[in-house]
Amino acid sequence: MKKISKVLITCLGNTARSPAAEYLARDYAKKRGVDLIFESAGFINAFSNMQPESQEYLNAKGIDHFDFHPQIINRKLLEKQDLIITMEKSHADEIRDNYSEIIAIDKKIFTLREFNGEKEDLDIIDPYYESNNTYKKVLRIIDDNIEKMINKIIQINKLKS
Repeated sequence: MKKISKVLITCLGNTARSPAAEYLARDYAKKRGVDLIFESAGFINAFSNMQPESQEYLNAKGIDHFDFHPQIINRKLLEKQDLIITMEKSHADEIRDNYSEIIAIDKKIFTLREFNGEKEDLDIIDPYYESNNTYKKVLRIIDDNIEKMINKIIQINKLKS
């Protein structure tokens, strides 16, 4: 894998998991002093804003997210990324199937857990229809995995320097 500077994080609607992950990643990168660009996107235009539970989680951590605007996955967005992170294996498969003409798409797309070295249980469920407790649990799982992802990107980039 080449040096990573641009990362796209995706989920179904770009209103719950991926926006929370995007802003967590920005925060961890800033705290670690690394220059990385993060965006998030979804397959559908579910809502025009981030879900309140995701906003509350970020607010509790003191992370500013007021400039968030959901966006839809498209070829141009995918082509400019060094790394594409999905929340579910089916999302990675869908991107591979629909954008197979993008050079090296297979080498730069992973589920979040897969990128961090997991071999099983690669999906992070969509918390939208779940209880508030489950939603919070999902956000903590994302938070933990985003921190691991940042550390792994730092290590990859050190090897490529």
